Amino acid sequence: MYLSYLLITGILPLVSGIPTCPFGLPCSFKLPTSLSDLTLKLKPNHFTWQPAGPGDVRSPCPMLNALANHGFLPHDGRHITLDILKKALNDAANIGEDVATGAFTPGLTTNPTPNADFIDLDMLNKHNVIEHDGSLSRRDEYFNPTNPFDEGTFDQFLSYFGGTQTLDVPSIANARARHVSEMSKINPTFGVDKSALGRMAGESAFILTVLGSPDQPVAKRSYVEYFFRNERLPVLLGWTPNDTTLTLATLLQIAQDVIANSPADVPLTF
Repeated sequence: MYLSYLLITGILPLVSGIPTCPFGLPCSFKLPTSLSDLTLKLKPNHFTWQPAGPGDVRSPCPMLNALANHGFLPHDGRHITLDILKKALNDAANIGEDVATGAFTPGLTTNPTPNADFIDLDMLNKHNVIEHDGSLSRRDEYFNPTNPFDEGTFDQFLSYFGGTQTLDVPSIANARARHVSEMSKINPTFGVDKSALGRMAGESAFILTVLGSPDQPVAKRSYVEYFFRNERLPVLLGWTPNDTTLTLATLLQIAQDVIANSPADVPLTF
């Protein structure tokens, strides 16, 4: 049924010359290059998006929030098990099970219920587990412990890229380090230890590999901005999940590259 709907609403108008955009989407939508991309890479949830409403909870992680907004995770953000997270990350962005496990295991420690096997997204607001000082898109916990997206913080991070329209390992390493350094100057309780540094480098690697590619960690700036500002996968801009599955080994290697490319005049930890 889904394929039939796809053909009727998306492909046939293109063939017949009818000026109708596929899926009822804005005409700025960039159609992926082949029918295979549409049927194999993109799923109905890629085109289903609704921000959090009353009673829904969200996390300090833009990706988890985006998955809930799209319905890959429960939209209310509650009772997420490891199996649910594995399927969501794989279906949404071809992210491997080892990455899901690596993210879920520390997150589970934020659940106050003994022996629990699930998390609610707002549990992840606990400081220095997944959430940390020096976020790319949130104010520090000292200023706002609820961790909503903060436009000013994100704009400051972007300012270090100048006019470039792509983000790569050297540029994101430089921007991350200088952004964190500036944030450390305004928060009297600021702290980034080696553990937090690893998480931060991993987040930068995640941006480059998911919005770019594990094979070529370079991401379009437009994809990154759209993703963070909307907590929405940038499908409407032409993004599709990668053909190459993102593994934990690849993510860790690129995170190490981010650390190695950090500017020498900025401390790594504070």
